[in-house]
Formats: sequence, C-alpha cells, structure tokens
Amino acid sequence: MTGKTKLVQTSFFIPLYEDNDVGNGRLHPATRWIQFQRKLYVNFRAWTLAPGNYKGSYKDPDTGLEVVDLSRKYILAVPKKELRKLKGFLKEEGIIFRQKYIYFEVAGKVELLKVNYEKIL
Repeated sequence: MTGKTKLVQTSFFIPLYEDNDVGNGRLHPATRWIQFQRKLYVNFRAWTLAPGNYKGSYKDPDTGLEVVDLSRKYILAVPKKELRKLKGFLKEEGIIFRQKYIYFEVAGKVELLKVNYEKIL
C-alpha cells in the first residue's frame, strides 16, 4: 500500500459484549479480540484500535427496540477496491463476536453490515 495507491478510511464498532439475541450477553474473552486482530492484519496488513470505549444506542432493525452498548472502534485505511473484501470479512468474522450487525463507516457514509450470525444459531 505504498506509492500512488489511493486509500479510503473506514471505521467500525465491535461491541464489548455478545448480543443478547444471538449470544449470551457476556463480555468477549481476550482470545476473540486477539484472533480477530490477527485475521484483520493477515487480510488487510494493518489496523488501528481507537483509544477508549464508545457508548451508544440504536434501534435494533429486527426487534425495533433500543439497544445500548459499549464498543471498541477500529480504524482501517484500505484501497477502495478492497472495500467489498473488508465488508465480507466483517460479515464473516463478526460471527465470533455474536452480533447481528456491525456499524461500518467509509469516508463519512454509514452502513449497518448484517453479520452472518445464522451460522452460529
């Protein structure tokens, strides 16, 4: 990713706790974070963990109920042509965090990526 490759900044949030509907609502063990970060590096050659945790709420698209969570924020610059690969990665790897959705942002545009959580049910 050197030279004239144009990079686009992305960020995404991973809640600290499993989703109550998909998982058991418990805190993720450290091994999940290590595994995820290793795979993120292997696939995209970089990652940044923003300092602190982020508290927020959103309306669950499936239940219509408010969900309040505490999340880690990752920042990653990738070539624009790798955005589809990154989205696919998050949908697949998001399974280990037992989430229904991952809040994903690209250059100010937000998307809720539906995790393939059906695979763990």
